Amino acid sequence: MILNPPSHTAKRPRAAAIEAHSQLVITALCLGLGVLPNQLAAQNQEFLSLQTHFERVISTRSHAVFDGIEDVAQWEERKRQTRSALARMLWHDRRWPDSPPPSRITARVEHAKYTIENLVLESAPKLYATANLYLPRSARKPFPVILYQCGHAGKDKYARHGAWFAARGIAVLILDNIEMAELEFTHHGVYSHGWFHWYSRGFSPLAVELLNAKRALDYLCSRADLDRSRIGATGRSGGGMTTFFLAAIDDRVAAAAPVSGTLSTEGWVKQRLTSAHCDCQYPVNSYGLLYSEIGALIAPRIQLLCNADADRGFPMDAFNEMVAKMREIYRLHDADAALRTAVARGGHADTETMRLPVYSFFLKEFLGIDVPVTAEGPVDDPSANELVCFRDGLPLDERLSRIDEELIATYAYSPAPASAQDRETRIKELTGQLRHEVFSFFPKTAAPLRPVWNETIDLQGRTIKKVGFRSFEDLTVRGVYSLPASPGTRAKLPGVLVVDHRKGIPVWGNEQPLERIRWGDRAVLVIETLDRGSRALEQNLRSFSDDDLLHHMKRQAMVAGTTLESMQVYEILRSLEFLRSQPEVDRARITIVGRGETGINGLYAALLDGEVDKVVLASPPESHRLGPHYLGILKFTDIPEVIVLMGDKLKLYGEIAPTLRSTIAMAGLEKVVLGVSLADFLR
Repeated sequence: MILNPPSHTAKRPRAAAIEAHSQLVITALCLGLGVLPNQLAAQNQEFLSLQTHFERVISTRSHAVFDGIEDVAQWEERKRQTRSALARMLWHDRRWPDSPPPSRITARVEHAKYTIENLVLESAPKLYATANLYLPRSARKPFPVILYQCGHAGKDKYARHGAWFAARGIAVLILDNIEMAELEFTHHGVYSHGWFHWYSRGFSPLAVELLNAKRALDYLCSRADLDRSRIGATGRSGGGMTTFFLAAIDDRVAAAAPVSGTLSTEGWVKQRLTSAHCDCQYPVNSYGLLYSEIGALIAPRIQLLCNADADRGFPMDAFNEMVAKMREIYRLHDADAALRTAVARGGHADTETMRLPVYSFFLKEFLGIDVPVTAEGPVDDPSANELVCFRDGLPLDERLSRIDEELIATYAYSPAPASAQDRETRIKELTGQLRHEVFSFFPKTAAPLRPVWNETIDLQGRTIKKVGFRSFEDLTVRGVYSLPASPGTRAKLPGVLVVDHRKGIPVWGNEQPLERIRWGDRAVLVIETLDRGSRALEQNLRSFSDDDLLHHMKRQAMVAGTTLESMQVYEILRSLEFLRSQPEVDRARITIVGRGETGINGLYAALLDGEVDKVVLASPPESHRLGPHYLGILKFTDIPEVIVLMGDKLKLYGEIAPTLRSTIAMAGLEKVVLGVSLADFLR
């Protein structure tokens, strides 16, 4: 998320660094660019084709998102399905109690018009959330209450909101976010650190923020001095987005006012805003949900969507686009007036002009005061020291610092010899899960292959042709197809599909030309999948920085509902289709050959295809924690299980991790799976 805290606040070094980068991004966005000027030259044609693909997919999905929904009953069924999908993306199959969380009040602070209770809530065992509850001193109980969710700053930076409302009779619980709280955990794991294993785990920091928010509602509903029928939610920036999602999943929020935190997914992709936002903006989007779908879940409840007219992280055209789609569902409920907007002048900042419409909104909805607030007036702000919840130090037993490892359980696999029937049953179950839960981005209807052949050459006893063919719309697999120049038999040839693992074509550091291996009497197709070989998405093949185009393209892929590696799996499936279409190829005798992570893509393609004769892998990684990364894959399986499921169809050589060797041995497959070189398996 973009940061722009008030200038008088003292910034922690990390917060200052994030803000400095954000301001650089904002500068570019204000110039009308989705990328920084010095990045423009780095975009090659393959990168632009992928960007075009994502834009087309999201635009098509957005325009048709509510097609076929003609009445409230139809929408309610769709709402049930969407909420279920959203909860599954956030927390998989975990269920949270409805009872209030354990809590303790660590301090009380009295002000003239309100009292602050400093709270520690235990959202889940040893998962602590810190918050300040502002209670009016003179209003009539039970008080209406607002849950204020902080953006990328601590609760002391948003204390003014609590003080203002409490002085006028509305209680406010200001809930720390996990990145800038007393206990901290990053929102920038993928963004700053390249922790793409979060995608494989299905973990997003948004899931933790929403768990804390839901449990905070449980707490508020348990208090006799608060009115559970008048619960509101608001927050700015990251807190605005969390408010948006909370209201979508929890009907206890009677009125919501997300501020500077919402936009359309289509605008996000078309304007290339991924580098402007951190990992708390989306769940790991396995089902490809759009922001407009999320917002529509709130209908017909009242919400005020607020934005600033010069906020380039949340551009007005993308904001208006989202509102227009949401309004289709509000109108279905005959509740058009319940979806309101407010636009203030300025950029991404917590200004008085941005606060005023939120003040007016909740005074009207909760107190019946229908008079616009035109000035904030004096506010009795508490000091930062008054708001500290852990007064005697941070707990040793906390789990927040490792929550990415513990929130969502990974699939538990115990290797053991299995019958052929048991293996087939598990393969059927797993491939169904993969298609529905992990690879749902795969097109429902395949694009025509439309192969384009280049010149033919004879080299070292083989006839070689270059070829390109469609995988997805907008994307083309590049391949080299070779046959023996003088086949020894008129029978159809076994096929070999070689998945090229090389990244880019540097001047030095090349590996051997794969098409020149002694393939014998075989039809061989060597392919470059997305971001491999000459299809590399960037020229710099070393590493990434925060502003690296490829890094944020990978993050944008998640927003669209996929990963680049998942798209590579699909391109291998299309390559199998192409290879089988060649008249000289024996469709029943096809081997996939690959190395490292790219080889694992071939392994999954073979599993999904079900008809590949053999898979030969060199030096595979031992877990999806290392890669390749598919959305949520670790909730359903991991590489060791898939290797065992392939049984004697799979052959391995090269560097095999001890854990993989152990798994293969426990499954009784060591003698049939392991070899020394490719020659051992292609005799």
